[in-house]
Amino acid sequence: MKLYEHPFSSAAFKARAVVFELGLPVTLVTVDMMKGEHKSPEFLARNPNGKVPTLDDEGFCLWESNAILCYLAAKKPESGLLPADPCGMAQVQQWLQWQATTFGPSTGEVMSETVYAKFFGRAKDEAKYAAGMEKVRRDLGVLEKTLAGKEFICGKLTLADFSLVSGLFLRTPMGVDLEAFPNVKAWVARMESRESVRKSLPPM
Repeated sequence: MKLYEHPFSSAAFKARAVVFELGLPVTLVTVDMMKGEHKSPEFLARNPNGKVPTLDDEGFCLWESNAILCYLAAKKPESGLLPADPCGMAQVQQWLQWQATTFGPSTGEVMSETVYAKFFGRAKDEAKYAAGMEKVRRDLGVLEKTLAGKEFICGKLTLADFSLVSGLFLRTPMGVDLEAFPNVKAWVARMESRESVRKSLPPM
């Protein structure tokens, strides 16, 4: 398997972390987005959206990061990262969808006006940043209540944790402060103490 990714992509970050957590034989291929490699005909043949991450498993190409996480976890069902029971599986899928439709876009707005603005050499749009931060704080409130009395989002470690924490690995340059969300802060610390997550962090 080959995982086409970029160090500062939050979507690629979670895929790398799950690869390391499961110990799967996956080769990481860095896509040089500054050179436009993600828009090359070769890459678009694997992912017509021209985005990372993209997984190529001997010709079976898969995109959308949460789908990639599910595919990887299915390779090692004994890991428990994707529960087999209906309730457990539905709960994980609920959070994966919430990440894709709500938390991911919220953190993405903030990341776009901080990390990516600096990366691509453009000015920060303060209005867009403020609007994004308001949504991020709203979403952190949801996570704060969910994590009350629990170590992980679904009680035990699952794909949901890797998917959701991906939006916060660049929280310092994003200007996201977790002091008002102690349960989230403790959960992020637990996740970042895992070797798989530490290995997935980009060089800062």
